[in-house]
Amino acid sequence: MTSPSSPDALVRSVAESIANRTAGQKQPVRALESVVGLVEADEADMAVDHLARVIDYYRIPILQTEYDQLVSAATQLDALDSITETRIDRLITG
Repeated sequence: MTSPSSPDALVRSVAESIANRTAGQKQPVRALESVVGLVEADEADMAVDHLARVIDYYRIPILQTEYDQLVSAATQLDALDSITETRIDRLITG
């Protein structure tokens, strides 16, 4: 069983949370499903990068808790540059 604070679990949680909020928008949901696919393929570092790029490309508002979880996962995976390069912190709401 995967720990809830593992990078895999954190990335999956953020992707699923955003997917739930954007359920009516076909394009972001498909892109977010591919993030989960990367996690399932044991490619969490690539999933962090892809998720950050999806959030940036679609300008998806991200909750502070989601951002914090994504930063935690990226830090554990030594992939924080994926977050800082896309500057998704500017999309944080609430």
